[in-house]
Amino acid sequence: MSITVVEASENNLDDLCMLCMPPDRKNDPVFMKGVELKKIWARDMLKRWGSVAKIAYVGESPAGLIQYTPVPDEMVVRIICIFVPYKEHWRRGVGKKLLTSLIEDMRSPKSWFGGKPPLALVTKPFPGEMPGQYPARNFFIDMGFKQVEEDPSLLYYPLKHGFVYTPVKQSRPSYMPQKDDKGKVVIIYGSSFCPWSYLFLKKSGQEIEKAVHNVRIRWINSLEEPAEAEKRGISEGVIVNGRLISSFILDDREAFIKEVLAALEK
Repeated sequence: MSITVVEASENNLDDLCMLCMPPDRKNDPVFMKGVELKKIWARDMLKRWGSVAKIAYVGESPAGLIQYTPVPDEMVVRIICIFVPYKEHWRRGVGKKLLTSLIEDMRSPKSWFGGKPPLALVTKPFPGEMPGQYPARNFFIDMGFKQVEEDPSLLYYPLKHGFVYTPVKQSRPSYMPQKDDKGKVVIIYGSSFCPWSYLFLKKSGQEIEKAVHNVRIRWINSLEEPAEAEKRGISEGVIVNGRLISSFILDDREAFIKEVLAALEK
């Protein structure tokens, strides 16, 4: 099986974004909206960094992707996604080819880091493999990644001999309550490296509507209403009665609805 890996560019953004599209979702307007939001994210990343992802092709067909972003404050590159969607390409070397290409590329000096190469690759594998798919965490460890002592969910691959990665503690964006959010549901969305993000938010809204009679949901597109997102301090999330919901709909629907109902009672 002949596998080639190329950089993502304006010329192949459709391949980058449509790789995330399950065949049965091609006529789903919600998922297509997520694809559109990913394309906006990718274009912004290309303008900002000049590099955002690599795409693997088997023959002329896109077969997998690896997405990443520089972290200048830490002198590392964070892998945010590696994905080989089709079963016929699993365990055939597509993921290995993508990661090997990225490792080799990142040994070279980068303008992001003042003309120096990054110190390491860092990733937090997402435990959402499909039946029969090799777990991402196992894959990265097999490829030489090490566990971060301070955070076992993080893995890193040192590019500088002897380098040990210690994550810099960064404060996460926190929701700033607004009077306008009282008594209603507000869902904020925008561009994202993953088209599923919008789908998950839509699912959250649908489940809230099922659980709460006559609930009002305000959707805020941070691309179209940036001031509305900025004053709330977050670019994505579900807010209920002035409280940011921390539960994730796919992890535990019951916990998600319980938290929503509790917020509405406040």
